[in-house]
Amino acid sequence: MTLAELAERIGTAPRQIRFLIAEGILPPANKTGRAADAYGEEHLIKAQRYLALHRMGMKPASIKVLMAFDDAVPIVQSGGVELRVSPDIAPDAIDVDAVVADIAAALRTYVSKG
Repeated sequence: MTLAELAERIGTAPRQIRFLIAEGILPPANKTGRAADAYGEEHLIKAQRYLALHRMGMKPASIKVLMAFDDAVPIVQSGGVELRVSPDIAPDAIDVDAVVADIAAALRTYVSKG
């Protein structure tokens, strides 16, 4: 679908879609130039999700972080907590001890706020 068609389907202006692409929330069109008609269901679903979260009062930066987890690979779920890893990172590039320490500190902070 074209940019105009995508904008119409989600009920927003084309400039809003351009903003979402510039912010890395939506991927760019599969084709570029005047015939940039390669917006698909992925664009539609992600844009709808973004707008729904925005209407709920979430700030754009928070939505961006939340939506970044959509493509992350779930590693483990335990006690209501889920660990996901970005598909862009090589497994051998992960400093496991540092990540575990960061997770432990974050969970302790969360739990202490009750």
